[in-house]
Amino acid sequence: MTDKIIQNIRENKYDRNELEKLLSNAERLNREDIIEAVKESLQEIDPRSYSKRYVKPIREKVKGIAEEIMNSQGWGAWPENLVGNGVKAGGPMMNGEVLAEFYISYKKEGWKNSSYLAVVQPDEESVVHYMVKKHGEEGQIVYTSSEAIEFFAAALET
Repeated sequence: MTDKIIQNIRENKYDRNELEKLLSNAERLNREDIIEAVKESLQEIDPRSYSKRYVKPIREKVKGIAEEIMNSQGWGAWPENLVGNGVKAGGPMMNGEVLAEFYISYKKEGWKNSSYLAVVQPDEESVVHYMVKKHGEEGQIVYTSSEAIEFFAAALET
């Protein structure tokens, strides 16, 4: 029976509402094979619903991490910042290169480019990591918020 359901899902024989019901039951029964098939079908037949269910929560989580870092450190409300304050959506996310990227940046008079701290999750399966770039230097990737905060704080001091 499961094989027939998965075959029907892959042949797009279910509409979005039917897929949502199948997904609810599969999650309740912990049927990963059906969950994955529904997820793939939903992405194909209704990208908006797929995004709402799977992409939006990841982006909200990544943005929340960036906001939490900004608020905990008192960053993001610099009167002399030449690039604008607050958490912003990153270009790689907007271009579809990564699933989620939000960043804080800072640039002061005399700097050719800004320093930034970005919180990134490249795809659904990857872990969150941090890209920190000091103006005039190459960026570096770290995997803990404490390292990212430390590196970005140093970048702000120069």
